[in-house]
Amino acid sequence: MRRSVMVTGATVAAMTTLAACGSGGTPEGEQGSGTATEAGATATVRIGETAGIPSGFLAYGKQIGAFEDRGLDLEIDTSAGGAAAIPALVSGEFDLAGSNTVSALLAGAEGLPLQIVASGTFATTDPENDFSAVLVRPDGEITDAAGLAGKTIAVNTLENIGDITITAALEERGVDTSGINFVEIGFPDMLGALAGGNVDAAWVIEPFLAIGKQQGNLPVLYPYAEAKEGLQVGSFVATGQYADENADVIESFRAAVADTAKAIADDPDAFRQALSEVQDVDPAVAAEMVLPVWKGPVEMESLTYLAEQMEHQGVVDQPIDVEPLVPQDAR
Repeated sequence: MRRSVMVTGATVAAMTTLAACGSGGTPEGEQGSGTATEAGATATVRIGETAGIPSGFLAYGKQIGAFEDRGLDLEIDTSAGGAAAIPALVSGEFDLAGSNTVSALLAGAEGLPLQIVASGTFATTDPENDFSAVLVRPDGEITDAAGLAGKTIAVNTLENIGDITITAALEERGVDTSGINFVEIGFPDMLGALAGGNVDAAWVIEPFLAIGKQQGNLPVLYPYAEAKEGLQVGSFVATGQYADENADVIESFRAAVADTAKAIADDPDAFRQALSEVQDVDPAVAAEMVLPVWKGPVEMESLTYLAEQMEHQGVVDQPIDVEPLVPQDAR
């Protein structure tokens, strides 16, 4: 398969920023905004998260008071997500960052003093119905996953969770992945690129999956759930210094994530309806969306699986030790 190394550049930039900020990621002499507060007070927590379902989850938790009930005033920034949020976290711009788990593992492998303090999105346990899929045109020559061999597939970030799980899922099916060409295109532009014939297939997440299916495109692979059912896709990370100095804030954040996850599990329709307000999602699209799963605790089995796949596929050249990246109370 053909890929370009894009994530490494972001990680190197983060390393440069880290050197300027000191070992913990907060400029020396300054304190993070989410510092521990007296009983009954509110801690402001600045968090960067990917626009769409991930930031929608946080916005919904804020809307229903899950974070306020835990003494947190959450400030959500969707301008930087995934790999881009980690350099901002290290520089002290954010107190916490939502990232896909591969980006978090890559940062840890590069030596950044980060901790995965809570889990984000999880894939479903249904390999035929998940919130992420590879779509193909309804009138194209590809009709199943085997047809992806040797084709061009759009992913939002190269050498990251998209192409890693696609490759793993196809290998599970016995499909030759050596000739696949992955190209980097942003999620909002993927469906247009697919319709225009610029790519043979597009890997999307919700709400773009529901929109793509409404346009007639066909899912031929659900890479997250097919690679590993119930895969932990997202993670919330903090610098080690911030986590150490704000243990009570981290504990409250982790509890609020679990509270929000339970609220969605208990009433997913309320979350779907709220997406039109907190994320400007068309209600008709929200009604058709496959929702991720949220839990709270970090699943070490998923992290180990992704780390092994990253080494197997040559994204890293040595094993990643996931144990030091996850505090015991986050598991």
